[in-house]
Amino acid sequence: MRDFASLRTDQWLRARAAEVLLALALAPAFAWMNPFFSSKQPFLALVGFWGAVLACWFVTMAIVERLLSAFDFFRRISPVWRRATVIAVAALPMILIAGAGIHALKGWRITPYEIIELYLQIILIGSGVALIAVATFVRRFEPATSGNAMAFSPIMRDWISEESSSPVIRPQDTLSAVNNRLLSRLPLQVRGRILCLEMEDHYVRVHTDRGSALVLLRLSDAIAEAQAATSGRQVHRSWWVADDAIDRFERIGRTGQIHLNGGIKAPVSQRYLRSVESACAPKGADHGKAANAPGAAV
Repeated sequence: MRDFASLRTDQWLRARAAEVLLALALAPAFAWMNPFFSSKQPFLALVGFWGAVLACWFVTMAIVERLLSAFDFFRRISPVWRRATVIAVAALPMILIAGAGIHALKGWRITPYEIIELYLQIILIGSGVALIAVATFVRRFEPATSGNAMAFSPIMRDWISEESSSPVIRPQDTLSAVNNRLLSRLPLQVRGRILCLEMEDHYVRVHTDRGSALVLLRLSDAIAEAQAATSGRQVHRSWWVADDAIDRFERIGRTGQIHLNGGIKAPVSQRYLRSVESACAPKGADHGKAANAPGAAV
């Protein structure tokens, strides 16, 4: 289990590093456009200001999105309104961050008018930066069965999912979505046979034989929707797997690991170990035991 936790941490750190690099790359352009300042400030000082502010914007968006995901109202609203809400809320703490930097460079009078003006500027610039990030990272987020895309904010991943190339719509995709409510929540390009469900923060990543996508659901709700059309079982507090997607089971000490079609590996916690072993036995999970049993063929 530590290996899976370490992998997720590494993905999160790579994502933050990528966002910081993008912020630093954009800093000279914003320093040249100079939306907040006059031409009196040194260019290098402006580059430092914008690099710090843009990096803070990415981090603030990720934190705000995670906090808001704990509320039911946020889960129920449409993706467009979720994005708007995240940007509007994230802009509030950014007033303090950007305001402090502006005051250090040129002085800033804190008046209601100045605060409102800065807030609106942050929303405008922040939305533009988010769209630039989508255009920059879109290829990195094309659906992949491995599910190992970098751990950007799910809001950003929603944007990228909608910006990705137009899918080829197959008749069976529409029929499957009608028969399976969970599939109907997925982008058309990843609708297919469900392999497993993986919990990520307040979201669930649905892995299919055509890729993966995030949905804003509790894992228990996603399992209920998946099992309405697909036989499967929970193998970990954060994982559910479809029975027909299991390739083989591997025992690792007091825990285990399930190898699924497409190369996905799902951890099996001690709580579910016995039931998983029993279910996987017909698939050859205990082939070694059968071979060594009395009367086994030599």
